[in-house]
Amino acid sequence: MTTDRRPTLRHPLLWATVASLVVADLALKSWAFRAVPPGEVHTLAGTWLSVRCITNPGGVWGLAQDFTPVLTVIRMFAVAAMVWLVGRQPADSRRGLATLGALLAGAVGNLYDNLSAWLPWPGNGEVRDFVQVYFAEPGWWPGFLGWPFDPWPIFNLADALIVCGFVALLTGFAHLHVKPPSEAEDAGSRG
Repeated sequence: MTTDRRPTLRHPLLWATVASLVVADLALKSWAFRAVPPGEVHTLAGTWLSVRCITNPGGVWGLAQDFTPVLTVIRMFAVAAMVWLVGRQPADSRRGLATLGALLAGAVGNLYDNLSAWLPWPGNGEVRDFVQVYFAEPGWWPGFLGWPFDPWPIFNLADALIVCGFVALLTGFAHLHVKPPSEAEDAGSRG
């Protein structure tokens, strides 16, 4: 099997996709926060999907609420690490590039919100979340089993991209490469 040795950092489709996803995330956040006042709920589909605007100073599922500056620095390092990993992928590594693209777009979308505390765009440094999902009618899960996600934590497109990327990593779907394409190909031809 031949590996496309072109550097993926110059892969225009990847960067166009990442940029499009970041723009979509930021546009949806802006729309939601303009359309639905804080504290109100706007139903989109039955009882299971609605818009409810909140800001999250912490991480996933509201963890680390008092550590916004630390989480901002971690997100900056995560973005740098993903760009480094993109440069290690063969250009024909579609699943790896798609996974890294989703993770990168999600991290940049939420990092944009974090940086609003220090840079000249609107925001308070907290991540804007707005999608509220109920997977079933309230009370469907037997209370003694302790279902923790009724409703599911409020999220945004960036969060959804990050979760999809992590699922791809955890299941092995991504097939990420750590060595640059030329080294990976050379190691394969020797082995």
